[in-house]
Amino acid sequence: MKSLNDRYSESHGNTHETFADLVFCALVVLVLFVMMLAIEVSQRVRADLAKIEEVKPVEVVKVDEVEFLSAEEVAELSERLQKQQTEMKQQRENMLRQQQEIVELRRQITEQESTVKKQMAAMQGEQRFTGLTQPASIGIAYDYGAEKYYFIPSKDVDHADTRVSGESTVEYIKRKTEELVQIAFRARKQRGYTTREMIQIFSAFSQYQEIEPTDSGYDVQTSKLGISYHVMLCGFIAGDTEVSDATEKLIIERILQIYDNGGPESDSMYPRCQIIVDPSTQTVKLNDIELSPRDLRDVLLAFSGRGAMLDFEGYDGPVPQWLNEEVLTPTGYIGKTPKLPGN
Repeated sequence: MKSLNDRYSESHGNTHETFADLVFCALVVLVLFVMMLAIEVSQRVRADLAKIEEVKPVEVVKVDEVEFLSAEEVAELSERLQKQQTEMKQQRENMLRQQQEIVELRRQITEQESTVKKQMAAMQGEQRFTGLTQPASIGIAYDYGAEKYYFIPSKDVDHADTRVSGESTVEYIKRKTEELVQIAFRARKQRGYTTREMIQIFSAFSQYQEIEPTDSGYDVQTSKLGISYHVMLCGFIAGDTEVSDATEKLIIERILQIYDNGGPESDSMYPRCQIIVDPSTQTVKLNDIELSPRDLRDVLLAFSGRGAMLDFEGYDGPVPQWLNEEVLTPTGYIGKTPKLPGN
């Protein structure tokens, strides 16, 4: 008689035997599958090998003799290489030189653009001063015979009075006399002014501020437009070759009469005046004195030193062409900025 425990043990042993059989069967199937796969791969490899053609043998070229360059050929080749190197070096130098020229041209163009901009600014009245610092003066001559005043170009008178290096005393006196006579002839062809007209023109130019150096620094002083005159030239204009002491005294008195009527005070660094332009008649007015373009040109050419500042009224836009060509350009002005000829 078996107990329940024995039955349980028997049933448990049968279960283990069944599982072992299943594992064994699976292994057998796996082995068969691997064998079949190996056979298939072997057949495919043999088929591929059958398709590969036989490799042709490589032909080896046998060099019987090696040719070398001769000494002449080596020298010629070396010379050609040196020539090419020299040409390349020259080309590089040319390129560098051209680059430097381009840089220089750009610099010059920049300077020209800056100059043009400054001139355009001056033509529009924005540029007001020059670098000249000498005292301002105007050249006047008095014809005591006709009782007329003339504006004298200061540059021409200075040239006549200045002795040239190496010039003897006789040569200097002769040249000076000849040049003063020529100036006198030209002056008599100009417009002559009465005392009233000359006072009005002279007083149209304001006083100006002048910087004077001191021991401790600088001092700003108010200066008056000066007058330069030449006694001998006044005599030549009047038609005399000599001037007496009494006549010289008269000339000085008439010049001082003009000088005592100076212009108004101003904080400008230049003698300043207002010029009314009439484009319809192509004339100007300076302190109510009507002047032609030639008259105004003679006035401006008489200035020396720092020159004068001109404030034009009566037109809009740029300077009229006739005023620019007949007055400002011949006298060396750019817009409203004085620039005396030769400076």
